[in-house]
Amino acid sequence: RGKSCRTITFDQFKEALQELSKKRFKGKSDEEALQEIYKLIEGKGPVISGVTKTVASPTVSRLTDTSKFTGSHKERFDSSGKGKGRAGREDLVDNSGYVSGYKHAGTYDHKVQGNK
Repeated sequence: RGKSCRTITFDQFKEALQELSKKRFKGKSDEEALQEIYKLIEGKGPVISGVTKTVASPTVSRLTDTSKFTGSHKERFDSSGKGKGRAGREDLVDNSGYVSGYKHAGTYDHKVQGNK
């Protein structure tokens, strides 16, 4: 694995902690320094820094309220406000009929065979 890889194994993580503990706690033995590092990270998860926080302003909520959308934009969402995905963005053509706009698809057998 190269240095540009974004994931490490647990063994690589432990090895990195050992290297870090030596640099952080120079006056202590390797084992004591490692125990100090373990105390620092115990019970903590990863911290995400530099991420933009969401804004809960009336302007943003008004712009993202799908019940107020009009025109073709309104068709992109169902009644609950959940997006329809591709069906809401594109006109999906029904190619099942003989000609476009044919309304009586699937009634041929009934009409030809009549009332037997």
